[in-house]
Amino acid sequence: MKTNFLKQSITLMAAGLLTLGVYSCDSKTNSGNDAVEETGEAADAIGDQAEETMDNVAANFDTEKDEWEKKIEDRIDKLNTDMSSASADAKVKMQEKIDKLNLELDKVENSTEDSWNTVKSEVSDSYNKIENDVDNNM
Repeated sequence: MKTNFLKQSITLMAAGLLTLGVYSCDSKTNSGNDAVEETGEAADAIGDQAEETMDNVAANFDTEKDEWEKKIEDRIDKLNTDMSSASADAKVKMQEKIDKLNLELDKVENSTEDSWNTVKSEVSDSYNKIENDVDNNM
């Protein structure tokens, strides 16, 4: 969603620059072709900046997603380790937490750039609840 908004904004800015360049052209100093060329160069520069921004957004998304996957996988591993010395009742509770964490991991793995902020918020809330429950009850 943010990516589409960014693309639309950049397109509108480039169109505005082109229009401004063509209509503000003074025939004594610049020809119409010069203005169009200069405006095109400015639009290209804006496009390059937008592409770089979108690449940075994608890289941040991938990094955050990888960090959350690792965090959840590490917690699942710790619960599995703790299960080996737990009572039967505690093992059942731990397995329930592992199952919930696996669901959260699936959400993270299946998220997209557009859904990431919502998924991250939901996963963060759920993860913190599980962490508090584990810390307080096991």
